[in-house]
Amino acid sequence: MTPLISDGNFDISCIYNDNTVSVSANSSTTFSFVIYNNDTSNSIIVSVRDVESSNSRVSAAVSSSSEYVTIAANSGEKMEIEVTANQYAHQGSDYTITIYFSADCPSTSSTSTGEFSVNLSVSSDLSSGNKYNKFLGVFENNLSGIMGEVWFTALVSLVGFLAIGYAVMLIAVPICVRIVMKKDDPDRDYMKKTLYDLCHVIIILWAIGQVLRIAGTDEEYIDIVNRVFYVCYLIVGAIVGWRLYKLVVDVIITRIGNKDDRHRKDYDSLRPLFMYIGEIAIATVVTIVALSMFGVDVAAIITSAGLISLGISMGAKDVLSQFFSGLVILATRPFQKGDLIQVGTDTTVYRVREVNIMNTQLENWDNTDINIMPNSTLETSRIKNITGETTVYKCYISMSVSYDSDLNKVRQIMQDVASANPHVITDGSYGRPYTRVEEFEDSNIQVKMGMYVDDFNTSYTVRGQIRQALYAAFKENGIDIDYTRIVVEDGGKAFPNEGADGSGPSPAGSA
Repeated sequence: MTPLISDGNFDISCIYNDNTVSVSANSSTTFSFVIYNNDTSNSIIVSVRDVESSNSRVSAAVSSSSEYVTIAANSGEKMEIEVTANQYAHQGSDYTITIYFSADCPSTSSTSTGEFSVNLSVSSDLSSGNKYNKFLGVFENNLSGIMGEVWFTALVSLVGFLAIGYAVMLIAVPICVRIVMKKDDPDRDYMKKTLYDLCHVIIILWAIGQVLRIAGTDEEYIDIVNRVFYVCYLIVGAIVGWRLYKLVVDVIITRIGNKDDRHRKDYDSLRPLFMYIGEIAIATVVTIVALSMFGVDVAAIITSAGLISLGISMGAKDVLSQFFSGLVILATRPFQKGDLIQVGTDTTVYRVREVNIMNTQLENWDNTDINIMPNSTLETSRIKNITGETTVYKCYISMSVSYDSDLNKVRQIMQDVASANPHVITDGSYGRPYTRVEEFEDSNIQVKMGMYVDDFNTSYTVRGQIRQALYAAFKENGIDIDYTRIVVEDGGKAFPNEGADGSGPSPAGSA
C-alpha cells in the first residue's frame, strides 16, 4: 500500500501489486489498482485528472468506468488504466506512466490532489534487442578500436548475411524448380530466372533488415525494409504456389484420364476451369495477406465488399449471368475449340474459335464472319455439336425421278455413285450409303439417299460432286430427272420452256 494523499484532510493510499506493466509494440494492455480511503468516518470522491507517458510512442488513458469513483470510509475501489504502444515504440523498460488524481470530500468540502507512477516495459520485434553490435546478431564484438565500432559489426554482418542468403538460393531454387516443373517444360528456364531475380531482392532486403537491427536503427526504417521484404517474399510464394497448383491439377487429371481412357478428352477439357479457379484463389489470398501486412483492416474490407457485391449483383445481373454460364460451359464442355455447332433454331453452322469465361467466339463455316456470343445465350440454348469427337458428318441428297422410272435401278445407281466418291465412308464403320423412297409428289417421285462423309468441312463439295455424277449416270441409263415444264400458248401454238442454251428443255434435279 503506497500513500497517495496524506495532508490532514485526506488519508488515501494506492494498492498496486505489480512493479512493472508489460506491453508489446502495436498493442494495448490494461492494468488496475485500488484507491483506498483510510478515513474511518468520511466518504470521498476520487477522479483521474490526467494520465501522462514519458514517451510519445506510448499513450495511456483511464477507462471510462474509472474516471471517478466514490469511496466509502475505510474501503477501496478499483480503477483501470489502458496503455497503448504504437508499432514503432522502442523496446525497453525505461517508460513511466504517471496518473494524476483529484480527491473531494463532500462532508468537509475539502479538495486535494496526488499522483501515482507505474513503470512500463515495451517489447518489440522491430527493435535491436540483444542483437545490437553483435556479428550476425549472435556473436559479441569484443574487438577494440575501429573494429569494435557498431558500423564495422554491421558491415561484416552484411557480408555474412549475403553469403548465407546466396548459398541457400543456389541450393533451394534448382530444387524448387525441379519439384514444381517437369523436366521438358519449355518455361522451366524462365521460371528459374524469375526466381533467381526475386531471390536477389529478397536476400538483399533480408540482409539489410538484419543489419539495421545490429546497428540499432530506428524501428520505422526497419519496418519499411521488412514490409518490402515480405511483399517480395509473398510474390515468390505466389509464383511457386501457382506452379505447384498447376502441377497437382495436371497430375490428377492425367491419372484420372489414364484410368478412363474413353473420357480422357473430357477430363482434359476441365483443365482451363481449374486453372481459372486457381488464379482467383491465389490472387485473393495474396491480396488479403499483402493488405494485412500494411495494416489494413481486411475484415472491414471483406464486410464492405460483401455489401458492395450485393449492390453490383443487382445492377449487373447480365454480366454475372454470363460469368457463371461461362463456368458451366467450361465445366461441362458441350463443345470446344474447333467444333462445328448450331445454336438454337439457327441453321447456320459455326466453328468454335475460342471459349472465354464471359463469351464464346464463333466463326461461320467459310471463315468470313466472327460472332461473339454471350455465354448466357449459349448455356440456355439448344446446342447441336455437328463434329463432336469426330469430323465425320452425315448428309443427304434427294433426287426427283419420273413415275416411269425403275425405282430399284434408281436406288442402286445412287448408292453406286455415292460409294465411288473417295470421301464417302463405305467400310461399314459408320454405315454405307443407303436410299429410300421419300415421297410421291404430283409429277415425280422423291428418292432420298443418306451417307457419311469423312469431313464436314468438305461435305458441301462432296455433295456437289455426287449430284453431278448422278446426273451423268441417270442420263446414261435413260432415267428421266423430272422437272417442271412451262408451256406458253400463243394463237394455238405451244412453246415449251427451253434450256439455258436455247436448245430445248433442260432437266433439273432437286436436293
